[in-house]
Amino acid sequence: MLKKFLLVIFSGLWCVTLVLAQRSANAQQNEPAVYKNNSCVSCHSQLAEPVRVSNKYLEWQFSKHREKGVSCDKCHGGNSTAADKQKAHTGVQKASVRESRLYAFNQPETCNTCHKSIVNSFVQSDHYKKLRAVGLGPTCNTCHAHMATKVLYSASEASDLCAQCHNAINFLPPRPEIPAQAEDVILAFQRANNVINWAKLLIAEGRRHGLNFDADETQLRQSEAVLSDAKIAWHSFELRDIRKRADDAYFAASRIKDSVRKRIAQ
Repeated sequence: MLKKFLLVIFSGLWCVTLVLAQRSANAQQNEPAVYKNNSCVSCHSQLAEPVRVSNKYLEWQFSKHREKGVSCDKCHGGNSTAADKQKAHTGVQKASVRESRLYAFNQPETCNTCHKSIVNSFVQSDHYKKLRAVGLGPTCNTCHAHMATKVLYSASEASDLCAQCHNAINFLPPRPEIPAQAEDVILAFQRANNVINWAKLLIAEGRRHGLNFDADETQLRQSEAVLSDAKIAWHSFELRDIRKRADDAYFAASRIKDSVRKRIAQ
């Protein structure tokens, strides 16, 4: 029994290894045209050492940034058109260097190239103001990790992240209510999302019965817009205001959902 179990585990790991190896070996021919002459991609795809560089490349391979055409130089600097290693790395700095595009202070400006509305919200926050004033506070990759590979969808995960500073033994006074409020906001986002999707399903069902829900759909899109704005405003960390926006979207969508259900039942 143990042998069979180990064989299954080994087979699974071997398959994953083969997939990653094949993805790396064929990287150049499978890359979108935007990366065809990108020296960062062509060179780093062949590197096995140092392991941190090799791993960063594979992490990028499976990231949203790659899908959207954002290559290494967009965030790290350098010249992706240069074949010479030294020229290609001109301007690349470690994230710990103040001049780096990825230094804590500079990350919002770097991310602002693509994420303007989110960054505009973040730079208005007390978090960012304290980061600029005394160097203490979160920045973009505090929550989103390297290359934005992490998004906080889980309420408990958001709470735990906030608790690392606001409910821990450090220089800040304990504020356990902040992680709790953050958790409630994520739950409010999820609740609003769910009722909006429920209303959409009911509208689709009603249309199959020949009913017209154009007005309801217009109102539902307005609820979606309110929720979308609330998610962007999350980055300001004004938790009470954000919770109210999420709840406004939830209650509005709930009214639409109930109205549609009533019409279908008639």
